[in-house]
Amino acid sequence: MNNLSILSNTLRIFGLAFIFIIPIMKLDLFGGWAWSPAQWEYELMIQGIYMTLGIMMIISAKNPVRNSMFIWFVVWSSVVHAVIMAYQAAIAADEMGHFIGDIPVLIILALLLGYSLKKAEEGIDLDTPTC
Repeated sequence: MNNLSILSNTLRIFGLAFIFIIPIMKLDLFGGWAWSPAQWEYELMIQGIYMTLGIMMIISAKNPVRNSMFIWFVVWSSVVHAVIMAYQAAIAADEMGHFIGDIPVLIILALLLGYSLKKAEEGIDLDTPTC
């Protein structure tokens, strides 16, 4: 499996997970996917944003290098989101479940996408126009 197929498959798998974030947040098996106390307005906003990201990730999987700016946005926004959540979970003892839930998932996503996109970009001459 080459970097481009790893990148495309990662986008599809995480894209589907993001689309189905509502049931994931509702199951919350380890206490690491939803914050307490529950705030339905916040949760609905986050779910809408992540569902939209998921759809766009699946679309960008068809030609990841051409959509590299969007993918770099997903990488860096995931890192920022994970760091902020890690800080918030560290200062709230009842939110420690996030360290085995959404925080590592966002870091894994960022690492997989960032590494495989970088390798895919290195393998393609981006300065040469294609027809």
